[in-house]
Order: sequence, then structure tokens, then C-alpha cells
Amino acid sequence: MSLSPQEKEHAIDAGMSVLLRVPEVARVLGISIKTVHKLVRERKLSCVQVTARERRFTQEQVQEYIRSQSTEVRVDKRIPRPVLSPPRKGGAKSAGDFGTDLIKEIRSLCR
Repeated sequence: MSLSPQEKEHAIDAGMSVLLRVPEVARVLGISIKTVHKLVRERKLSCVQVTARERRFTQEQVQEYIRSQSTEVRVDKRIPRPVLSPPRKGGAKSAGDFGTDLIKEIRSLCR
């Protein structure tokens, strides 16, 4: 049996926290109902055990689980270094850099 929106508002005004059912918690967290039960069994998500088969959750319990699973985003403030590739094998020749002195020497030998 679920409370109407007016009954929920009245309970909040009276200082009582509204207990959420398993499907509501699953919807809030964006996970399946089976996963909610698994998190309770693993003691990662606390609950109010109403009966042997019924579980309810306070909004604070759900918020605490969300906080425990949240991580800070690390911002890398260092300046990125350029990638230093090893030189091509064969030295300057494989890079296409032929010295003019070498070409002149070869031409002089061929004459």
C-alpha cells in the first residue's frame, strides 16, 4: 500500500521520513530490483527490515549509498609533454636529408 502525495507531504511535515519501497529505490538509482536486494545483502546499502520479506529505505539511506559510490574527478593541471618518438633507423638518409657535399663528391667521382 503506497501513500498518496498528500499523505507523504503530511508525514514529512510531521517530521517522519517517508520509507521508499524497493522498486522506488531501483528507479532512483537506475538499477534493477535484483541489484537493490544484492546491495542490501552485501551490506553496501542499508535498509529498514519491515518484515522478513519486506524492506524499506529512508531517503537518507539512499543518499548515503550515493555518496559512498561517488568519486571526485581528478583534474590534471600539469602541462602535457610532447611525445618524443625515437629517430628513424638509418639516420639522416632515411629521413630524406642528403648532404649536398656527398652528392657533389659522388658526381666528381663519376666523371
